[in-house]
Amino acid sequence: MKHIHFDIEKDGFYGAYWKRKEPSDCAIIAMLGDDPEDYMARSAVKWLIELGVNVMTMSPGKKDYGHHNYPLERVETAISWLLAHGNKKVGITGA
Repeated sequence: MKHIHFDIEKDGFYGAYWKRKEPSDCAIIAMLGDDPEDYMARSAVKWLIELGVNVMTMSPGKKDYGHHNYPLERVETAISWLLAHGNKKVGITGA
């Protein structure tokens, strides 16, 4: 699956954006596992894309499980990016 990678230093958050081939104006931010491109994240992306939404997977940093101490500004930056790139509705999920 093709995706766009984001780094904290350059983009303001650590994540990956997975866009559906078919048009969709909805996105889910999924904060799962320790990396936005690991097996768990890619499995969730595959499932969510089949449900009709674009997906932004996020993590606090490379191989970082510290979601309990996640800077809110990074999530805000990701939401702003999603809205600026054609998504009108944004949901958030995590474990």
